[in-house]
Amino acid sequence: MSHPQDIPVPVPFVSKLTEPLKSGQTLFIHGRVNDGANGFQINLLSGSPIIDEHLGGVALHINGRLGEGKFVFNSMQQGTWGKEERESLKYKAGDIFDIRIRCHDDKFEIMVDQKEIHEFKYRLPLGTIDYLNIDGDISLSGVHWGGRYFDSPYNTGFPNGSVRSGDRILVYGVPKGNFSINLLGRDGSTLFHFNPRFSEKQVVRNAEINSTWGDEEREGAFPFKKEVGTDIVIGVEPYSIQIFVDNKRFGTFAHRTQNPDTDYAGIRIEGEIEVTGLEFTHSSSHPQPQHHF
Repeated sequence: MSHPQDIPVPVPFVSKLTEPLKSGQTLFIHGRVNDGANGFQINLLSGSPIIDEHLGGVALHINGRLGEGKFVFNSMQQGTWGKEERESLKYKAGDIFDIRIRCHDDKFEIMVDQKEIHEFKYRLPLGTIDYLNIDGDISLSGVHWGGRYFDSPYNTGFPNGSVRSGDRILVYGVPKGNFSINLLGRDGSTLFHFNPRFSEKQVVRNAEINSTWGDEEREGAFPFKKEVGTDIVIGVEPYSIQIFVDNKRFGTFAHRTQNPDTDYAGIRIEGEIEVTGLEFTHSSSHPQPQHHF
């Protein structure tokens, strides 16, 4: 599963972090396991862009061993490797992969295909990590940092004052139960209400204009699972809002506001969802600013 803003990068991939990592941030790694692959590695490093027992340490080493069918997790301090921790690895040659590493106060949370598979307690301080290194028999479609901890409910205005045609809102989260994503007008009206209800196994879409709710729209499947991460993309087009869930088109919602290029002023996310990331982008072919929260 790719990230909507994925840009392929070469392997091996080495990146120097521009600022210290913070709790709540997530590393997204997307790609494909090469034909004939034996394995791959993901390393978060301190003091060196490569694993070198004489230079720095390894805060997190993830070794995907296809032959063994195992993920091996470890760290290295002062030239010495620690105790290995292992989990099953189901990827095989040719598979598309989605691996995410989320930083918390005392541990890394490792997610594979949006499901948590392991927690790795910090052995080196999070703030000492300054390099990312990815290598092995894989092709990378994208590598991307984002997210933080979000209050619930979470409210924010749009960076440019409004969203307009071509803009996209990307919401990453882990549903725990019923939740809603709301695009707000300048007067506080809910111009678009996206409301997955586990209690009814339906996704309700609606709008509240002049303090009056309109007709509900409930068509479509229910694509969400509790405790399984989801990527929701809300795209603003000239006549409608386009909704994608986990890279699949979910549906369309015709604008119920008169001036969709100026009326959508902010967003509120509330209910039983752990929001892990929020981004605002533009889908045109020309480079546009991206706002990450």
